[in-house]
Amino acid sequence: MLTQRQKQVLDILESQNDFTTAAQLAKICGVSQRTVFSDLEKIEKYIQQSGQYFERRRGVGIAVRNLKEPLSVKEDAVEWDVYDIVTRRIEIMRMLLFDEKKVSFNSLSDQFLVSKTSITRDFDVIMKILSVSSDIKLQKGSHGTQLVGSENDIQKAYLQFNRYIISNSDLYLNDSVQQKVSCLEKYYGEKVVKVATSILYSYVRENINAISDYYVQNVLSIFIILLYRLLNGHHLQTEEEYISDHQTSFYRESAVKLLHKASLRLKFSYSNADVSYLSNQLISNRFEEINTDVVNNDLVSDIIEQISHALNVNFEQDRQLVKQLGQHISAMIYRLKTKNTIENPFTDQVKVEFSMTFNTIWLVLSRYEEQLEIAFNEDEIAFLTIYFQAAFERIKMNKKILIVCEMGIATSELLLNRIKNNIPSFDAIEISSVEELAHLDLSDFDLIISTVDVDIAAANVVQVSPFLTKKDIEAIKEAGYIPSSTAQAAEKPALTSLKKRLSDRLIFVDTPFSTKKDVLDKIGQYMLKADIVTEPFIENLHQREKIGGTDLPQGVAVPHGYPKNVNETYVVIVKNQKKIKWKRYYVDLIFIVCIAAKDTGEARGLLADIYHLIDEPECLKKLRLSKTAKELYQAVGGE
Repeated sequence: MLTQRQKQVLDILESQNDFTTAAQLAKICGVSQRTVFSDLEKIEKYIQQSGQYFERRRGVGIAVRNLKEPLSVKEDAVEWDVYDIVTRRIEIMRMLLFDEKKVSFNSLSDQFLVSKTSITRDFDVIMKILSVSSDIKLQKGSHGTQLVGSENDIQKAYLQFNRYIISNSDLYLNDSVQQKVSCLEKYYGEKVVKVATSILYSYVRENINAISDYYVQNVLSIFIILLYRLLNGHHLQTEEEYISDHQTSFYRESAVKLLHKASLRLKFSYSNADVSYLSNQLISNRFEEINTDVVNNDLVSDIIEQISHALNVNFEQDRQLVKQLGQHISAMIYRLKTKNTIENPFTDQVKVEFSMTFNTIWLVLSRYEEQLEIAFNEDEIAFLTIYFQAAFERIKMNKKILIVCEMGIATSELLLNRIKNNIPSFDAIEISSVEELAHLDLSDFDLIISTVDVDIAAANVVQVSPFLTKKDIEAIKEAGYIPSSTAQAAEKPALTSLKKRLSDRLIFVDTPFSTKKDVLDKIGQYMLKADIVTEPFIENLHQREKIGGTDLPQGVAVPHGYPKNVNETYVVIVKNQKKIKWKRYYVDLIFIVCIAAKDTGEARGLLADIYHLIDEPECLKKLRLSKTAKELYQAVGGE
């Protein structure tokens, strides 16, 4: 993150409408020009994540510019719709970058039904965007105009294109960064984007401190571009220099692993120059450790203690976790206080894979919001979930499962979602193509599930259909797989934690709600009158939903408020007459979780029981067939 001086430099630049010289900045800040140039290099990387860039003019100075289009634009004395202008400029950039074709101003004018003056203005804007930090040029010839430059410059132009697409994507949709990244599929292809996302997600989970959380989206964009160019036969021309020390050798080895895994899935070749380029990108986006004097060790220890209590696992002796959170939490608090939000491209994936851990951590951290004067968001909680998930793996609290599919991409995603509906949230799943098996240490995995007949001399291999039938689930059970959250327990858990916090007066069957707001308001008022919660709890529910939806693909939502606003711990169950749109999915079963501050130690047990019900199709069927509160209570297992 930026230092106070760097933030001061950025504030000065953003407050100026015109260019500012390094000498002027040095004088205002009381430092040397050399220091200013060093600061500007770090600031530039920082602002690029929010759709800004530096415009430099030799002998004039530097200014901050936005990639995002203004909300109103005039062209040719006519008020144009900004959507049309953005769409036109994106299409021209697509022709130049992805079609790699020559274009003429006359043909573009005819195609888009605008004047040549508008097209000329478009090219001025396009080159300001694409030429940031690169020497890419427009080359005009008798047959039209095209982009020219080295492969390094071309890939930098692609990166600026991605930033422009994502910065302006909220003109079309206001959704998660994962969906914003998915809008790149139109240009790079679904296969390339999904492979890049899956491989980088695995890398981040295994090497959580290798890349700054703020730069993860940037690295993903760079990785997508590199894979696309390699798949189309383009390679970096020269190997970039790097310092051969222990730290940088780690990033070079990481680059080899990332490219090798991608090459097995996408079938392309790569060179030493490509490896060197990617390793340098990893280095330039890596996590820079925060000075220990800004780390609040008491706060970190208290958070670890509270989450340990809630998850019923002692993390306090995990020195690696303590160090990682010491670095991460300080930066996180700084970001949240200064409104420098990050967008985590893996949030949706984390919410599905580790939903119980994710929601438990959010419940626990809500108690610190008033104290720290911040509001947590789901992107930050997702990063913390990855840290704690890695800690689970270090103490062997979970199982490691490998899914093998013929292509390792499309069918694996379908199978992944179905398997996650049948196993607990602590368990970690890796995806592999058949070709990757020879490069994996299979002894690391507790269970290998394959959709193809693979020749593996191991007892823990189960062959299944991509659709994961009941017969397949039974085969997995017969292979000796026991879910970790119920390890050493009966196959069907007693749901003791949930039943303890249920009451037939808090079970609502066949309610006529038509919107999410109706559910939260009316059920919230009922709980308020019953003295289960205090008045702010209802607003908590709405705030939580604004930050990120609590709905799941099974048609179930699990909203929750802050423990400080709960008087008595209960779980309220609502079975609605019809499915209503929540955030992403349509739901008809709602579990409203109310956990009092004094009972946060029960969070894991309660959520584990709820997610067990959600993950069992037969249990959900029974709940949905219930006609009365008593029937539903009995379907849960109540007496």
